[in-house]
Amino acid sequence: MEKYMDKELHHVKDTRTGMNILMLIALIGLAINLRSPLTSLSPIIGELQMDLGISSTMAGLLTTIPILCFGILTPLASGFIARMGIEVSVATTLGGVAIGTVLRSLDGIAVALVGTVILGASLTIGNIVSIMIIARDFSRSSNTVTGVYTSALNIGTMFTSAFTAPLAIFFGWRVATTLWVVLAILAGIVWVIVFLRPNHPNVVIGKKGTEFNVSEKWRLPVWKRKFVWLLVIAFASHLFLYYAMTAWLPVYFIETSSMNPTSAGIAASAFQILALVGAFGVPTLAAMGRMSNVALLSGIAACWLAIPIGLFIAPQWWPLWSLIGGIAQGGGFTVLFMLIVDHSHDIDDNRKVSSLVQGLGYSIASLGPIVIGGLNQYFKQWLPGFTLLTMIAIVMLVVSFIMHRDLYLKHTKTTGQGYS
Repeated sequence: MEKYMDKELHHVKDTRTGMNILMLIALIGLAINLRSPLTSLSPIIGELQMDLGISSTMAGLLTTIPILCFGILTPLASGFIARMGIEVSVATTLGGVAIGTVLRSLDGIAVALVGTVILGASLTIGNIVSIMIIARDFSRSSNTVTGVYTSALNIGTMFTSAFTAPLAIFFGWRVATTLWVVLAILAGIVWVIVFLRPNHPNVVIGKKGTEFNVSEKWRLPVWKRKFVWLLVIAFASHLFLYYAMTAWLPVYFIETSSMNPTSAGIAASAFQILALVGAFGVPTLAAMGRMSNVALLSGIAACWLAIPIGLFIAPQWWPLWSLIGGIAQGGGFTVLFMLIVDHSHDIDDNRKVSSLVQGLGYSIASLGPIVIGGLNQYFKQWLPGFTLLTMIAIVMLVVSFIMHRDLYLKHTKTTGQGYS
């Protein structure tokens, strides 16, 4: 009997391990699709402008619409997830990415705008549900999995940034951008396998008792929590810097470093791939106990502060600035998502906090590509735009200091000991 019980326990353990590995692969596939559609346009933005006959501001709008959707549509996406559950939301995300990617590459600016809106709506759902998957399925290793998730985001952007321009040379920009639908199809296949697993949880988040045991004691609403609002400011600052750089970095390299579009796309992809350093470095430092998450956020903000200053003063040193930028963007996403998970009471609270932080953060950040493109077009130089980016990095740094002070005071009051 004991041998039989041991055998059954080992079987259950092996099944759960296999399911966790499969879920991690599925999460990676989802993450790869959550940013790659956005960066596929940047390397061929000039060709797109000429073909469609649009201005730099309108071209920036094609990159900005999804980010604007992240903000405006987040409340609707949050309600959709609460009603339909995680699995249906994942399927909606990947299906929408596939449809939007194809439509955006068809002829005419009107169709491109429709496809872009579909992409934005689908990715908005994916932004929230992916963090919920981490909280639900990887609660014991959330920091590490968050780093893996963030790395997958950047692997997707690396592929599209590096290879869209070369593909466009041979096939044209429309085919080049359409080909990335393969990423959504492959991720969809993995999730179908996950859905078919008999021991996979498929729950509706909004119904009581379907997720975690939630304490019935009174809690402050999300919108009344000071720390959540600090997260909003930090997230918005980080995203503004990230999307402004992602949208215009190839153009900046072409104008200041005499690069051709292919070389500029490859150089910009270094900014994306080097994010792996920050994505893995942040949870590693957190696991070592060397720095708190808010202290790590301060370091990320300092890195962001160096990027616009360094790129403007010495653009020829772009490999160095790409390394620092990679640490900033990969580490920034990771630590901010870690803070969302850390400061959520349960899976449903995670959805609410994530919705508020991402919704407002993306709404503000959606202005990044438009504002920087507009400033460059109006002043015919990059100094005003880079000055604005420097100021935003300073705001992020100040917010991280306030977070650290508030947590220090709270921890000291509760335990009588300092908070590192």
